[in-house]
Amino acid sequence: MDNKNNNEDLKYYKAFIRVVKSINHDSFYNTFGSQNIVEKRLIRANDKAEVKQMLLDEYPQFFQNGKVYEKETKDNAQFFYVVIFELYQHEINQIITDTSWICDYCGQKHDNTYISSPRINYRLFSDKRFCRSEDDYCLNQYKSEYFKDIEMGDDENFIKSDSPNYIYKITEKSSNKSYIGKTKNAPFFRWWNHLKHSGSPFGSYFSKTKLSEWTFEVLEELPYNTIQSEVFRIESEYIHKFDSINNGFNTLISNKKAQLLEIKDENIEENIDLLK
Repeated sequence: MDNKNNNEDLKYYKAFIRVVKSINHDSFYNTFGSQNIVEKRLIRANDKAEVKQMLLDEYPQFFQNGKVYEKETKDNAQFFYVVIFELYQHEINQIITDTSWICDYCGQKHDNTYISSPRINYRLFSDKRFCRSEDDYCLNQYKSEYFKDIEMGDDENFIKSDSPNYIYKITEKSSNKSYIGKTKNAPFFRWWNHLKHSGSPFGSYFSKTKLSEWTFEVLEELPYNTIQSEVFRIESEYIHKFDSINNGFNTLISNKKAQLLEIKDENIEENIDLLK
């Protein structure tokens, strides 16, 4: 909806059309509880009055009697209102200087990071950019394919400086087969991630069953400052002890380029897949 006038003196604006959500006109609710129906991230105009007229011309269905409200009022005819902001200089710089970017999943090309802001998961894929959508389709598809053979790591947002290391065991009651894992997250949070977010062979199988078919337990709690090679070694001991590769749901011995537990059982060694 850019103004076709190429006059360099035109200002940069963004505007949102919002639906009225309350009838008590509580300022806190209106500020934090509003919902955008239309978002226009780049409008070139002389002033806010011109922006309002442009919105009225493009979206007359939202404004009764041709009147554009800029906030909620007590007018019973009002159902929508607009919020208009002049862009900050750093936003203008993005528009002028940013180059185009390409979604790392679907390959769609976008103009720049202001007009089309990429969805970035800094914890998992800090160097990847994805199309934005309500269901984060591109990010979730990329994540499911990336983790289809391995388990997702801990959520570092929920790890404190003194969080202990847990070695845990998930066991299927009917077969007595188990999965051994480690986490610095709260164990029940980690188990939930297996159920809802894992794309590994175990996670895919686990998500198709009932929780009542499993038992969950913490095998060992290690101090927060235990070095990772030692955590991997202890986890690997439990994988060996419960035979959870040959007769369970683990697909590899933990190592993460750390010290591998020396296992002399040739049948076990044949099933070790090293993490790359």
